[in-house]
Amino acid sequence: MSEEENTAIFGIQEDIVHKSSNEDEEFDTLVGHLQDIVIDKEFTSLQESFLSKYCDEFENEEENKLVYTDIYNDYIKLLEEYITRKLTELHGDLSMCNLLNLIQSRKDEIDMELFDTLASLGDFMLFKETMLSYKVQRDIGDFPEIVVSSLPRREVPS
Repeated sequence: MSEEENTAIFGIQEDIVHKSSNEDEEFDTLVGHLQDIVIDKEFTSLQESFLSKYCDEFENEEENKLVYTDIYNDYIKLLEEYITRKLTELHGDLSMCNLLNLIQSRKDEIDMELFDTLASLGDFMLFKETMLSYKVQRDIGDFPEIVVSSLPRREVPS
């Protein structure tokens, strides 16, 4: 292999490594910003205020009321706008759709609590379970931190 061919190959490899390294660094920075946003007191207060306002609308029944959809859509809009605004302040312009696609493609590189919180924006059943859990906690006077977690798989009766 000539020195020119060797330099060209190594130059391409260096560009690929450099590009990959920059993408990884940017991804890590973005995830760090997201973690800061979702653990921030303002974010948790926003969630708690919303849950407190609407949890009485929810009942622990299999059938879902139509109003649940409206409440869920308002919740998504509220949190997406908040996250987008904060991310724009910290990281520059990034759409929520692009953000969620990026996170989904690299979900194994993200803290599970952060992933679950962001995934809840696209999972109605997880949202409903969070509402019901908040309602129970409020009714017994127990207010631990709001934690969104994945729902366990449920056995379907045969």
